[in-house]
Amino acid sequence: MNTTALTAFLRTILRDNLRHSLMIWGPPGIGKSSIVAQAAAGSGLDIIDVRLSQLAPTDLRGLPVPERTEDGTPVSRWYPPEFLPNGGRGVLFMDELNMAAPSMQGVAQQLILDRRIGNYRLPDGWFVWAAGNRKEDRASVFDMPAPLGNRFLHVEVEPDFDSFKVHAIQEGLDDRIVAFLNLWADLL
Repeated sequence: MNTTALTAFLRTILRDNLRHSLMIWGPPGIGKSSIVAQAAAGSGLDIIDVRLSQLAPTDLRGLPVPERTEDGTPVSRWYPPEFLPNGGRGVLFMDELNMAAPSMQGVAQQLILDRRIGNYRLPDGWFVWAAGNRKEDRASVFDMPAPLGNRFLHVEVEPDFDSFKVHAIQEGLDDRIVAFLNLWADLL
């Protein structure tokens, strides 16, 4: 699909409150992250943009903190990271998911599949979406393990000059850029 179709698709998912985890594939720079942010904002939702490739597994899982039960037995309680939501409504967006190391993708799998990680539970009002580049884009990505990939509805977005032209005009981009790409649309 093109970026215009992706925008409409995301708005429909939000409007109809469809909670299936979503993976958006496409080349770098096509606008995946911006479209997700605009769709969330347009629906009055918060967005938390988590770049998994910049985190270690404990950054998402949380930190173990020693405690004692009532009978004095030592246990570890996991304190979740502050960036995970505790209420409200929004989109938890895991950008560049497949740039994260396989160990990090494994930790994220529980959050994506079960909407929880350890003792933390994602509030009901939150959507779980992710995005990534494809191998053919020569992006530095890891293969997504099948158990993780199977948890997503996959959508692929491609560059499209007509969609870009509408966006460029709305955003007031220099007319020369649009004119140039009108002649050489394959360079978009």
